[in-house]
Amino acid sequence: MAGSGNVADHAWASAPSNCPPQYTRVVDGPNGPRYYCNYTGAVSVTINGAAFARTWWAMDGNTVTEFSPAAKAQLGRWDTQFDDDYAAWLATQPPPAPPAEPSN
Repeated sequence: MAGSGNVADHAWASAPSNCPPQYTRVVDGPNGPRYYCNYTGAVSVTINGAAFARTWWAMDGNTVTEFSPAAKAQLGRWDTQFDDDYAAWLATQPPPAPPAEPSN
């Protein structure tokens, strides 16, 4: 990973802002909703200045990797768990509300 445009960095997971929606859990509490992430943190990899992959990890050793479109094009084959989990989550979401009628 040598080169000035190649970097790996870590960020702690924090739902809902830094956690993929398919891994975010919402629990209703007495003071409103509480958000939890199934993962503890993420290691992001940048190659030649562009996002390449982000691996979400948990303390129990569970991981899932989110590959960028550029990474997918370069790799040709990759572990699709992140994309599969997202598609399954998206299929459970309600359809968007229709646009509001303009008032006269």
